[in-house]
Amino acid sequence: MGETTVTVKRRIAGQLAGVGAITILISGPATAGTTDGGAWAETSTGKVSVMSVAQPSPSKTWAGGATVEDAQDGTIRFTPALYERDLARGGMWKQTVIPGADAWNSRINDIATAADGSAFFVGDQGSDGEGVLIGRYVAGSWQLTPDTGLPAGTVEASLLSVSSASGRDAWAVGQGYTQDTFTQIPVVQHWDGRRWRSVRIPGSANWGLNQVKEVAPNDVWIVGVDYDTGQSVAVHWDGHRWTRTPTPAFPDSAILFDVAARTPTDVWAVGWSRDTDKQRPAGLAVHWDGVSWNQVPLPAGTFSLQAVALRPHGGLAVVGGNDDAAVGMTWTPATGWRSLGLPENDPQLPLGVSSVVSSGTHLTVGGWHYLSGDEGDSFASGAILTR
Repeated sequence: MGETTVTVKRRIAGQLAGVGAITILISGPATAGTTDGGAWAETSTGKVSVMSVAQPSPSKTWAGGATVEDAQDGTIRFTPALYERDLARGGMWKQTVIPGADAWNSRINDIATAADGSAFFVGDQGSDGEGVLIGRYVAGSWQLTPDTGLPAGTVEASLLSVSSASGRDAWAVGQGYTQDTFTQIPVVQHWDGRRWRSVRIPGSANWGLNQVKEVAPNDVWIVGVDYDTGQSVAVHWDGHRWTRTPTPAFPDSAILFDVAARTPTDVWAVGWSRDTDKQRPAGLAVHWDGVSWNQVPLPAGTFSLQAVALRPHGGLAVVGGNDDAAVGMTWTPATGWRSLGLPENDPQLPLGVSSVVSSGTHLTVGGWHYLSGDEGDSFASGAILTR
């Protein structure tokens, strides 16, 4: 980037089982109810823009992103940054020292945790054009390693999402470019416990892949967009083959940014859709019942949804953003949609949000404050919201 301010990218191209069956209405109008829950507490992370949140245990939460700095040559430099909050140790947010992070010009784009205590985070390709930043949580500490298994000739790649069933089985997805023609290509990587290998999904040459969720080694979902048609993509791995599952089509375009799975027959994905060219994107929520994807009505005026988290009793939390305010809602089969009441404390510094995680009744949302201008949104400060 050549600007002296950084344009905020809101992830546009760039878990609670056993709750029983859920009956979902997929037709008719939807409205947002009264605010769900209590007051939010906001922690400023200063120059760190928060892009992902995760909970390795009920008491511990991580928030990852990047320190945004103006380099001496006028470009913007990102340094991977991670915050930790442990309710068993006072509950204060503290920045975690990551050995070797200063050597990387990269963000932490996503964090994944697994039941065996392992964790991963993923970032961007190094300036040398070789590996992509990978963080592995081993024996209570983070270790940085480059993923050098990219397709030959891949440059400027970013892994946008990671998900793992264990420390020996993980998936990561994102995008990169070919070195010779600078054509955008999808990137799919699989970790087998020893190294990362590239995986090719048949028919995916012109897809943009935004998020992956591994429920089990034979149950993996990836969502994004098909640039050939402009429509959203949802593809499933059953341990043997990849199958594209049809998603609701729209007259103009649609895209999915995030996916969360409770069971093989209870999977949610969110994004946006448009019925006409240049229309203000409308929020999109879809549900997989084991047979098909069905659109779930959102309150009128809902803008793009960026992230979804599962909550107790079959519920959801979703966050996203519009032109001048953040969007946050919860949903349950009994109450429908309710506003999260995300704080907008300073109209001069709107809130942008791109990640949410839930533990019982508690929620953590990651984001930033930004300045709006004619040339786009410029980063002002990072934020972690808890409730």
